[in-house]
Amino acid sequence: MKLTTRDEEMLAGRHGEPLRKAMASLVTLGRAYGAEDMVDIGYAHIHAGMAMYKDDVQLMEDLADAGAKVAVPSSANIANADLVNWRQTGAPESLVRLQQRAAGAHDRMGSACAFTCTPYWAGHWPTWNTHMVSIESTVTIFCNSVLGARSNRDGFFSVYAAMTGRYPRFGYHLDEARQGTHLVRLEVMPQSVSDFSALGFHVGRSLSGGVAVFDGFAKRPTLDELDALGAALGTSGGISMFIVPGVTPPYATVEDAFPSGRPGSAIVADEAGIRATYDHFTEGDGSFDLVHIGCPHASFEEMKGYARMLDGKRVKASLELWVTTSRSVRNMAAEAGYVAILERAGARVISDTCPMSCHFARTASPDPALGVQPPTLRGMVLDSAKQAKYVRDMVRCPVLLTSTEKAIESAVTGLFLPRFSA
Repeated sequence: MKLTTRDEEMLAGRHGEPLRKAMASLVTLGRAYGAEDMVDIGYAHIHAGMAMYKDDVQLMEDLADAGAKVAVPSSANIANADLVNWRQTGAPESLVRLQQRAAGAHDRMGSACAFTCTPYWAGHWPTWNTHMVSIESTVTIFCNSVLGARSNRDGFFSVYAAMTGRYPRFGYHLDEARQGTHLVRLEVMPQSVSDFSALGFHVGRSLSGGVAVFDGFAKRPTLDELDALGAALGTSGGISMFIVPGVTPPYATVEDAFPSGRPGSAIVADEAGIRATYDHFTEGDGSFDLVHIGCPHASFEEMKGYARMLDGKRVKASLELWVTTSRSVRNMAAEAGYVAILERAGARVISDTCPMSCHFARTASPDPALGVQPPTLRGMVLDSAKQAKYVRDMVRCPVLLTSTEKAIESAVTGLFLPRFSA
C-alpha cells in the first residue's frame, strides 16, 4: 500500500501507541482487500462499547486511558441500555452503570455520545462524496445511497479510522463499486414506511450483495421511507447501497446507473412480495406483551406521526408500547410537545437502545455478575422488518409484523391487527 509520511509515522509509533495500533490494523485491513492507498475520512460512526458483551466496554476504556482521541467528527452507535431513563425498560442497574462507563470513554476520546443507529437524524449528515466509516449497517446504506457519501460496513475498524482520520481505499470508496448490479422493477407503490421496510426485506432476500436499482416508484419516496427501505435491504441481503434514479445521487436514469447502460433482466417486486414479508414475520397465536415502533431509531417526522396517531388514546394496561429514538430527536420531540402526548397515552419513549439491543437479547453473553435476566415474552408486535428479524433471532420470541398505524392500534386494543386483512 502507498502510505503518506504521516501514515508511516503513525505506523512507526511516532505519534503514540494508540495510533500505531490503529494504523497497523488499518494497513492489515487494506492489504487483505487489495487497497492501493488510503483516503482521508470526514466522519465516523463508531462502536459504542456494548455492556452486554464481556470486556467490550473495556476495549473502549483502554483506548481512552491510553490517550486515544478521534481525529474526525464521530458518533457512537446504539447501546445496550437507555442511559438516562433506564428504569422504564426494566434494565438491571449494573448493566446501565457499565454502559455509562463506555459513555465516559467516548467523552474522553472526543466522540459524540449519540448512541443511535440513525445519527443523521441527530445532525450527523455527511455530504456527497465524503469518505466515512460506519459500524452500523443502516448508517452505511443510508449514507451511501441517500446522501452519496462513501462507506463500507466496518466493524471495530471504524474506531481505528476515527482515530487516524484514514481508511483503506476499497469497496464502496471506489467509483466502480457504486454502480448498479441488479434492477428491481416495481409493480406496487408501498403505502407506508412499514411497507417500504417489507419491500426492502423481500428484495434483499432475492439478492446477495451488490447494488439494487429501483425503477417504478409512483411518487418520490420520503427520507423516512428510504431509511426503512435501506435498513431492511441491509438486513436480509447484506446490501450496502441502493439507487433510486432521480432521487438518490448521482444517477438520473436507470441506464445511467449501470456500467454498460443496459440493466439486463429485472427482479419484479409486487404486492405479493410485500405481503410475503408480513407473512414471514407473523408467528404464534397472536398474543403479545410488547409493541415496538421506531426501528431504525425514529426521526422527528416519525415522532410527530406517532403522536398524531396516539393523541387521545391509551395503551392497554397489560401491555407496553416502546417508541425508540435518538436522544437528540427525543429532545426535539419533547420541546414540540410530542413526547408528552406519547407518554400521556402510556407509551415509553426510549433512547440509546431498542428491544434487540437491550437486556432482552438471549444471544449475548453478559458477565453473570451483571444480573441480566431476559424477560419471557409471549410475543412482540413490530412495524420494522429489520427489528422483526433480529428480535426473532436474538430475543427469541414470536414476532408479529404490521404497519405502524396498526401496531399502535394493537397496543390500544390488545388485539393484533395485521397489515392485510385475511
